[in-house]
Amino acid sequence: MAVYRSEKDFLQSLKRFNAISSQRYGWHSCISEKKHVCEFGHDIPPENVYFKKPLDMDGDQKLRVCKPCMETIVYVTIDSDPHAKETTDILYKQKNPARTKVADMMEH
Repeated sequence: MAVYRSEKDFLQSLKRFNAISSQRYGWHSCISEKKHVCEFGHDIPPENVYFKKPLDMDGDQKLRVCKPCMETIVYVTIDSDPHAKETTDILYKQKNPARTKVADMMEH
């Protein structure tokens, strides 16, 4: 269903999607070390990219979603609705203000 022209396009949309929740509980990409099962019932074989989201402070409880499902979730939630895309872009920019070269130089 979701078709991203590039990995970069998908990752930018994922950043906007993550802007909806706190950074602590955002979705993170991982490489599976063992077989997992996606929340939608798909197998995630070892050495495959998947996404996980912690549900508690300790990270003991988490959701796991395979990459195709995550692309679909992000597309349906963010990219299929121009207003959602605009709103999450604003949220992302508020949480991650652009840095200037001068500010970067001041830190070093």
